[in-house]
Amino acid sequence: MAKGKSINLDGNDYRKGALERLDDASLLFRAGQFAGCASSAGRAVEGMLRAVICKRDADVRAGRKSLETGHQLRDLLIHVRDLRLLSSSDPQKDRIHERVQFIAQLWFNNMRFASSKFVETHGRRLGEIRKGRTMKQATESFYLDGQEVLKRCEVLCQR
Repeated sequence: MAKGKSINLDGNDYRKGALERLDDASLLFRAGQFAGCASSAGRAVEGMLRAVICKRDADVRAGRKSLETGHQLRDLLIHVRDLRLLSSSDPQKDRIHERVQFIAQLWFNNMRFASSKFVETHGRRLGEIRKGRTMKQATESFYLDGQEVLKRCEVLCQR
């Protein structure tokens, strides 16, 4: 590949990658690698939000609009909302917003480079890990929320 040439993914690529990252997160959780689990689960959510946008936004598919939003889950969720895929009559609308907001508060793109101790300290600072709530419990909640977002996004990809 030529130096500086970008690689473009389509909605199916993002979707498949997101599902693989969620599988990675599950394996990491079972292995006790909680920071890696959280990182992969957050990346899975990012990938699936991108999949929805790529599949449902004609301007993004045609290259008239960029999907280069950085790694801001909230911005990706706003883009999905602006596509009117989450109607006010949708009973899951508030739940997906809550879950993505929760994940966006805890996850950051550079988490993939951070040590487990750094991620745990981050979780403590945000109050997710505290007396009576371990890193394992907090990570499991994070993973399950990510899993729920991916399931809902799968439905949005199909509409």
